[in-house]
Amino acid sequence: MLGGTAVMIGCYLLLALGPSLPFVVLIRLVAGAGEAAFAIAILTAAADLAPAERRGEAMSLVTTASYLGLTVGPVAADFILGDDRFALNWVVAASLVVLGTVAVIPLGETRPASAHEAPGGWLPPRTALLPGLLVLLALLGFGGFVAFSALYARDDLGFDRPGLIFALFGSVVVLVRTFGRKLPDRLGGRRTLVLCFVNLAIGLATIGVWQSGAGLIVGTAIFAVGQALSYPAAVLLAMETSSDAERSAVVGGVTAFVDVALSLGAFTLGAVAAVTGYAGAFLVASIVALGGLLVVAPRRRSERIALEEGTP
Repeated sequence: MLGGTAVMIGCYLLLALGPSLPFVVLIRLVAGAGEAAFAIAILTAAADLAPAERRGEAMSLVTTASYLGLTVGPVAADFILGDDRFALNWVVAASLVVLGTVAVIPLGETRPASAHEAPGGWLPPRTALLPGLLVLLALLGFGGFVAFSALYARDDLGFDRPGLIFALFGSVVVLVRTFGRKLPDRLGGRRTLVLCFVNLAIGLATIGVWQSGAGLIVGTAIFAVGQALSYPAAVLLAMETSSDAERSAVVGGVTAFVDVALSLGAFTLGAVAAVTGYAGAFLVASIVALGGLLVVAPRRRSERIALEEGTP
C-alpha cells in the first residue's frame, strides 16, 4: 500500500514539472501501476479488517468512497486549474495522496496469520475467475453507458443537459452502496448478483426501447442499482470460496476485470452503435447482462473453502 502511494506522489510531482509528452505517457503508466497497487491494497485491508459476515458491507463502503472521489475530483480540478494552473493541480493531487498515506499508516499489517503462503505467479487464483467473468459481464454495459449515454441523450433524444444523467447515475450508486451496504452480506454473493443482473438488463433495455428523456432517466436509475451491487457482490462471492492466504490475489484478480470490462465495453458496443445506433447498443448490452444472469443463477450458494483446516 505504502509503495503504491510513494509511486503516485513521485509521479504527480514529476508531472507538475511539465515534462514533454513521451515522458508524460511513461509517468502516467507508472502512476497507474501505483494507483492500482494502492486500490487493491486498500480493498484487501478492508476485507481483512471486516468481520466475515460484514465483508460485503466493507466492499460497498470502500467503493463508495472511490465514486465520491471520481465525482468531486474533476470539479475540484477545474476550480484549481483556473488559467492553466496544471502544475498546481498535480501538486494538490500529490498532497492528497500524502494525506491518504498518513491516514493508512496506523493500520499496520492487516493480513491475518495463516499456515499457508499466498499463491505465487502472475495469473489470478482460479477462485477469482468466475467472479471476474461476472464483473466483466456486469460492467460491459457500463463501458458503453459512459462512452455513449451523453451522445445518445443529446443527439438522438434532444436532451440538453446530459451531465444530469451522470449525476443521477452517481447519486443512485452512492445511495445504494451506502444505505444498501448490508445487502450482499444478507443475501450472499450469488443472490446479490442475480438481483444485480436483473436490474442491469431491465435498465439497459429501458434505455434502448423507451427512446425518450423519461426512458433515459428511468432506465439509468434502474441500471445504476445493478451497477452499485455488482462489484461488492462479485468480490464477496470470490472471498466465499477462497482462503485468507489468497485474499489479496483474489481481490486483485477480480478488480482487474473492471478495467477490462470498461475498455472492452466501449470498444465492442461502439462497433454495435456504428451499425444499429446508440439504442441498439444499449439493447445488446442488456442481452449481455442477461447472459450474466444465466451464468450465476444456476449456481448454489457458495461455501467457504477452509484451506487452513486442511480441505484440499
